[in-house]
Amino acid sequence: MIVHPDFKLHGVSYKKNALVEHCKKSLFKDNEVFVFILDWLSDELNITVQSSGSTGPPKLFLAQKEAMVQSAVNTGKFFKLKPEDKALLCLPISFIAGKMMVVRSLVLGLDLFIQKPDDNPIKDSSKNFGFVAITPHQLEKSIPYINKVNCLIVGGSPIRSSIQKKLINNSLGVFETYGMSETLSHVAVKSLSKGEKEFTAIPGVSFKSRRGCLEINAPYLSALPILTKDKIELLSDTKFVWIGRNDFIINSGGIKIFPEEVEKILTLYYLENFAICGVPDEILGEKVVLVFEGNIPNDAVNAFQNLKMFEKPKDIYCLKKIDRINGKLDRLKLKKNLLKLINERN
Repeated sequence: MIVHPDFKLHGVSYKKNALVEHCKKSLFKDNEVFVFILDWLSDELNITVQSSGSTGPPKLFLAQKEAMVQSAVNTGKFFKLKPEDKALLCLPISFIAGKMMVVRSLVLGLDLFIQKPDDNPIKDSSKNFGFVAITPHQLEKSIPYINKVNCLIVGGSPIRSSIQKKLINNSLGVFETYGMSETLSHVAVKSLSKGEKEFTAIPGVSFKSRRGCLEINAPYLSALPILTKDKIELLSDTKFVWIGRNDFIINSGGIKIFPEEVEKILTLYYLENFAICGVPDEILGEKVVLVFEGNIPNDAVNAFQNLKMFEKPKDIYCLKKIDRINGKLDRLKLKKNLLKLINERN
């Protein structure tokens, strides 16, 4: 693969051969980022990508490098990224979000800085960045420092309403992204700084609704439409409002409830980490329950008055830990651990 002539790594320019030699040095031989760069620069046409595993068992698949290049180009057009813009990699390279930050830098000629992923990657940096990708958890910790970044993208899971309110008209450019491993990172974006509710397609992508779920048309990714299990409200062929995952719907007494919609309301009232889940019920088939991480707040029930009758949790539980994968709520493991807790109590 070609390396953009303006590409830099920590401020140092590298042509392709020099970059290969740099990555091969013993200092970096065990660093996953440099292993990925070597894989990317090899003659292989495809690269192995692992899905996040948040909606099922993690799986490996081959992604075409040319499709990843086009994804990077489309992102560059949408955000108006320029050669030599400083980019920060602070996500795990094992997932597509981290891989694509490296690819964008190589393809668009960005100046890439690599930092070990942590809760607040922007805080201790002495630099201002043109482009950074982080998780919602990292965003919550980074609010006081986001103006050090010209364009900040956040993906992986929904962002708390209370956090979104802090961003409106109070940042240079924070965007929530929509995508998955199979779409090679994001295919749609919405501005949190402007308070947008709808996602807008990046160049080269259009949308349809099939049985209420999102259908993605992106010729650079696939000749066939990509079908998802995401329930959406389609506004046009380039805009949609995301509602929730169809495979996580709670069917309670015949009424379909999206956990994400209930959580969106409750985030205005809880500072604690929590999740909405459905568990078996003899009368309703499934019932809505609320699960907190660590501790249950004393006034937890007070927030229920803001929910519709069928959305109100029938029980409240507490787990020591609510598992996440790359910042994304692992609902499958959440339900498994919760059912284990309920069975132990019974």
